[in-house]
Amino acid sequence: MSDSILTGKARRLLAIGLAGALIAAGALLAMTGTNAVGAEEYIEKKVTETVTTWPEKSSSTTLTIEGAATRSIERDGTVARFSITVLDTSVRDAVSTGNSALADVRTALQMGCNDDNSEQLCVPNDQLQTTSIRISEQFDWTEQGRVSLGFEYRNSLLARLDGVDQAGLLIDTILIAGGDHVRFDGLDFTASGRAEAERLALLDAIDDAQATADSIAAHMGYEIVRVVELSPVGSLTASRTVLESAEAVMADDSFEPTPVFGGSESVTSRVRMVFELRRLAEVEERATDESNDN
Repeated sequence: MSDSILTGKARRLLAIGLAGALIAAGALLAMTGTNAVGAEEYIEKKVTETVTTWPEKSSSTTLTIEGAATRSIERDGTVARFSITVLDTSVRDAVSTGNSALADVRTALQMGCNDDNSEQLCVPNDQLQTTSIRISEQFDWTEQGRVSLGFEYRNSLLARLDGVDQAGLLIDTILIAGGDHVRFDGLDFTASGRAEAERLALLDAIDDAQATADSIAAHMGYEIVRVVELSPVGSLTASRTVLESAEAVMADDSFEPTPVFGGSESVTSRVRMVFELRRLAEVEERATDESNDN
């Protein structure tokens, strides 16, 4: 009998344990379900908040125009390019003869520096510039092969002069004073107002492009909204005046002064501009009405 009593108690304890386990499992499932729903709602909310809808980019009508303008510049400076060249059997003799010829040229260029009323030139030392000095052995080819002709000394210089009225006198003075040892390489004119002329020409080119764009836009029923792009294309300066001389001219009774005319030069600036256009309101309205009628 005691065995049956123990068996009955064990069964009751087992039933109570199973019931408790079922209750705990149900609670756990309920809690898990609640958390899953909350996470779903949270994720959905975050996604909704971070999604952004971008409007489609509207196309625009543009017009590209190149403008050009030219400004004139008065030349107000002269630059003579020349060289003293001597060929001799020894380097020392070539250099000595060349330096002597250069001294004669410098003296002649500065004859008027001590007399303000003199009609002679005044090219001070600070307006004389050495650009290069070269000493090289010269050769000739004969039936016997290469033969040395001696050593050539060449001193290349620039002589600057304010104004252009004495440009011809500058050439003649260099050629006469240097004699056979002078090679005249060219004459250039300078204009101190070139930078300002280029700036003004660029502004004129912008005005030219703007005026052309306004005319085209109005003719087509558009108006200019804004400038999208502006870029200078470049500036063009008229070619310089150059007088070339292969050999020096000796002073004699038949020598005629060299005529030189300074004149002026021109600077042309170009600019490229891109404009954004918009249809005029009345044109847009008329086009809409015609579309509706059709």
